[in-house]
Amino acid sequence: MEKIKLNRSNLEIVKNSKKVKLTRKEFQLLEFLFLNKNRVVNRLSILEYLWDFDVTVKTNTLEVHVASLRKKLALNLRREFIKTIHGLGYMFTDSSNIPEPH
Repeated sequence: MEKIKLNRSNLEIVKNSKKVKLTRKEFQLLEFLFLNKNRVVNRLSILEYLWDFDVTVKTNTLEVHVASLRKKLALNLRREFIKTIHGLGYMFTDSSNIPEPH
């Protein structure tokens, strides 16, 4: 079974026994999506969580982070965990094999 374990202490994930280092924003994004697993999270909610409300973020910043995170998650995995829900936002799916973040 495909498994991902989040490790807050060193901002990495362990997937199928292999460590993958994430940037702070990638880790925060994955953690936020995971904490809202199987629910659609809209772009504004993600932007407010990852960046201060007063900070101006370019429109494609979130997409760039999602693409980078997907690429790192895709290594050695046969499925996609982050789904784009067009017109709504993103959803982290099938977390039954993923333990709570530590």
